Amino acid sequence: MKIIIISIHSLALNYLKDSFNDNQLKKVVLITDKLTTDLKKFLKFKNIKYLVTKKLSLKILEKLELKKNIIISAGSPWIFTKEIIKKFGRNFYNIHQSPLPSMKGSVAPYIIMYDIRSFQVCLHTVTTGIDSGKVIYRKNIFIPSNLKTPLQINTFLQSKNREMLKEFLIKFEKKIKLNEETQNKFFSSYNIRLLSDINGWIDWNYKLDDLDRFIRSFGDPYNGAKTFINDKQVNIKFIEKSKQDSARHPDEVGRVVRKFEDYIIVSVNEGSIYIKEIFWKNKNMIEKIKSGDKFYTKIKYLDLKNRRASFINNNKIYNQKTRLIK
Repeated sequence: MKIIIISIHSLALNYLKDSFNDNQLKKVVLITDKLTTDLKKFLKFKNIKYLVTKKLSLKILEKLELKKNIIISAGSPWIFTKEIIKKFGRNFYNIHQSPLPSMKGSVAPYIIMYDIRSFQVCLHTVTTGIDSGKVIYRKNIFIPSNLKTPLQINTFLQSKNREMLKEFLIKFEKKIKLNEETQNKFFSSYNIRLLSDINGWIDWNYKLDDLDRFIRSFGDPYNGAKTFINDKQVNIKFIEKSKQDSARHPDEVGRVVRKFEDYIIVSVNEGSIYIKEIFWKNKNMIEKIKSGDKFYTKIKYLDLKNRRASFINNNKIYNQKTRLIK
């Protein structure tokens, strides 16, 4: 039995190193979109068979023996067509970093925004419906509170994905019976993809904890949450929060109280936030901020958060054919 793993080049090497033992690697065939230098060296060192292609097609798959094999999609760079799903057969599984059917779509930013601690990653059969196949394996994980950005969350989840695959392969080889679980649609939920230019506008009426989680959910690797100060549209990627210096009146919300070391302290509802970097035109303008300056967000931008914007073109935001900001 061969193990075919389909993985984008940026993830493939870690999966091969962390999820497979040497015995299993002898059975592996990697399908990926391109080879990095390190990936190529590892494939050669371990004598792993591989196939590199820009497009996954039935013609490409003719080069592989697929019968009685197990196929794992581990961060695939491609969306699978009905024909390819049928070609791969019933032992075709996908790694998904959420507790399906809950939290389909975007994951990492929402873990921060919803302050989630108990979580799951899972392995499910691939069907023509997106992320709708039967779940065959789940792994419970705890999300540590010291993970502050979407990048840190995603890196952590990826490591747990690899651990889960390792556990699954051991049980699969030992022929331990795994129960297929039909997803209960009653618990289904979908998280839209968050874009800073559309969804990232800061509502300064939020309370301290909500404000903290909202801003951090647009942190690295994204462009940051957006707002205005001194008539300049700026991005904020990361803050620290404090219960001190809370706003004494609604008019004080968003006001810079003072500077402290490398930070500015901004008064908000139920506390204050400490900001070290404020980006304007990709440059940190923290030195130009003075006590008494005030952050604010125009109402027309806050309205975007309640409208399902579809795309951005030439810095203009649209919902299908309707331009949302004029």
